[in-house]
Amino acid sequence: MSILRKRISALLLLSLPFLAGCEEEKTSLSYLAVNHTTKPIDSITINDQGGVLNVPAMGGGGKEVCCVIVPGKWRPGLTVKIGWLQGGHFQRDTSGNVVMQNGDKVFIEGSWKTRTVTIPEYQAKQMQHVDIHFLPNDQVLVKLSDILPYHPDYRPAYPRETQKATQ
Repeated sequence: MSILRKRISALLLLSLPFLAGCEEEKTSLSYLAVNHTTKPIDSITINDQGGVLNVPAMGGGGKEVCCVIVPGKWRPGLTVKIGWLQGGHFQRDTSGNVVMQNGDKVFIEGSWKTRTVTIPEYQAKQMQHVDIHFLPNDQVLVKLSDILPYHPDYRPAYPRETQKATQ
């Protein structure tokens, strides 16, 4: 090996600890979902990861699921890919009764939809949970928050139909 290659190799090896220090700090947060539509959401994925989180029509937001990894500090251009399964239902016979097969209700899966959305700027105080809002016309809003969706100061406001039904 030439002297120049040895010096470059040594320089690269010495700089590795400093390069590792430049890595972005990340935090793991729980997430919740609020559905502002008239159809329930059967399942959610975040960046193609996730699982079942049933979110009722015009509701949700009460339970948190683990976890989403987010940068410790917001940066411009930060996005997330949200997938959701919506419109599933139990199969019914001509009399309107739920069809059973091997002792289980037969579920007809709805359709998967995806959106990649920008995450609005957040501060360290807001890094308590990630909130996913499903809005009409297949629009999605994702934000970090330190208050829960049913709090009066929370925006967007919790779906009104559910609030009226529970009062």
